[in-house]
Amino acid sequence: MSTPVIVALITGGFGIIVALIQSSRRENRRDHGEVADSLRQIHKDIHRVGDKVDRHITWHAEGGNSGRFSRSDKE
Repeated sequence: MSTPVIVALITGGFGIIVALIQSSRRENRRDHGEVADSLRQIHKDIHRVGDKVDRHITWHAEGGNSGRFSRSDKE
């Protein structure tokens, strides 16, 4: 094979490799965004649960119903 053909094949091979790398970078950025959104939602949910637990503990600390349930609580 002649030198220009070999150079063209090598250049084409590296071009394909670069295209694959760029494609995987875009995919990685998109996936990262989806994961970040999921983590934000989990963070919000954890804070909501934490707030509910804090209110419930405060309710118990203030002597709320002495830990017993009334009939209306059971229904």
